[in-house]
Amino acid sequence: MSTIINILLLLLVISILTFVHELGHFLAAKLVKARVFDFSIGFGPSIFSKKYKGTVYNLRILPFGGYVKILGDGDPTGNKEDIKSKGNLKNKSKLAQMFVMLAGVTMNILLAIILYTIFLANNGWKMSIGSTYEDFKPVGATIERERMTNLPYELADEGGALDSNMYEKGYILSIDGEEIDDYRHLVEVLKSNKSEEINIYACDMDEECNFFDVVVSEEGKIGVYTGENYDVYIDYSQNKISAGASHSLNIVKLTGQVFGSMLSQAKDTGDYSELSNTVSGPIGIYFIIDYFKTLGIIMFLGILADLSISLAVINLLPIPALDGGRFFILLIESILRKDLNEKVESAIINISFMLLIVLIVLVMIKDIINIQELKSLFK
Repeated sequence: MSTIINILLLLLVISILTFVHELGHFLAAKLVKARVFDFSIGFGPSIFSKKYKGTVYNLRILPFGGYVKILGDGDPTGNKEDIKSKGNLKNKSKLAQMFVMLAGVTMNILLAIILYTIFLANNGWKMSIGSTYEDFKPVGATIERERMTNLPYELADEGGALDSNMYEKGYILSIDGEEIDDYRHLVEVLKSNKSEEINIYACDMDEECNFFDVVVSEEGKIGVYTGENYDVYIDYSQNKISAGASHSLNIVKLTGQVFGSMLSQAKDTGDYSELSNTVSGPIGIYFIIDYFKTLGIIMFLGILADLSISLAVINLLPIPALDGGRFFILLIESILRKDLNEKVESAIINISFMLLIVLIVLVMIKDIINIQELKSLFK
């Protein structure tokens, strides 16, 4: 039953993202008075069809995507009447054509902004990003630190802490009467007490506490492994009205920072396996849904916003079959003041679309091969 629910939720997510994206193209085409033949959600045979004001609205059997068929967009037409028609997108200004091309991406961004606003409003206008990204510089927000517990530790195989019979696992509360806030504070105190004896107040996991006299090494160490005891989050409480838009920018910025760091590490090590695992398709989304569906509707909306902004970013890539590539072609035509040959343009778009499909299939195969690893990420 859980699997069926996950599949239905996956189809719902894909349908929502596709509908919003294609609705953008549709509305933009209508605004510039271009003729729209077909508005379809899904691919393959139609299971529901309705014609209204010259446009056929279709719900097709394969709900993985969708499209809007606009006169003059994509395949070249050989009909002289259609070529000269005022409803032909090719006969509109380049600015109008660019507007239509970017409308789908714009709608996905707007959806993400709305969903992020709802998500943040229900989470105190903040989102945790972990201590790893404490130095992140957010747009329209601030980075805040929030202490969660006392500083956790575990004894190493040797060192002053072991010699003083400190608890094997526990929490460091203070040193020489000075409360220890976090790992960095501990390091500072130890460095200022190299080769000296300090008095540590610590508690074990059962909350039994005691004082321990510990000798600090010449390197400023006592032989303990410590964990994080604070959370780092982006705080939008001072900019609630623009929180959704700011968070959309910050998600893209933060993702780029993470991806750049992973790419740099992969170049240094020559191992690109971890980087390749960051790219996933419907199977990866399935496991994301399976994990987050139990955390409530607000968390689900947050994930939907993440996927919507991701779809927008991917569509902006300068690949001819994608909106970004189509926009780039229009930009080149505007600069050169000359249109590409329609058959050549169509061939470029179709070939890139086939390559894109091949890439999607390869990603799905990769996900199937690594399905156990995907499962382990969301346990």
